Amino acid sequence: MLRGRKSESEVRFELLTWGAALIAAAVMYVLFRDFLPSMMLFIPGLILLGSAIFQDMQPDWRTGWVTYALSILMVAIGLAGIVNSLMGEVVKVSWVVIAVVALGAVLIAKALYDPSVGRT
Repeated sequence: MLRGRKSESEVRFELLTWGAALIAAAVMYVLFRDFLPSMMLFIPGLILLGSAIFQDMQPDWRTGWVTYALSILMVAIGLAGIVNSLMGEVVKVSWVVIAVVALGAVLIAKALYDPSVGRT
């Protein structure tokens, strides 16, 4: 975030994204801290992941791998915590499996829709 030579619109988009993720985390903490604390990771992680994918799809915009890794981990850990909290002992979901599926989905989306893929 905010490194290198980025356009003003890209910097504003990143600031908007991180601000939205932080506000969402605070709201999720207030609303769900007693019975679904994993929502604090899941919703902001979705915001960051969606933003990273959108940003990579824009011409001349780039997202770093750290943003992808952080957002995928947040989504995976949050979703596993939500499922495990709601299902109890019936189903136990590993966050690693969710992270692998999320990474696969991101790679497929980039392969299908990223305008910079295949461009020299």
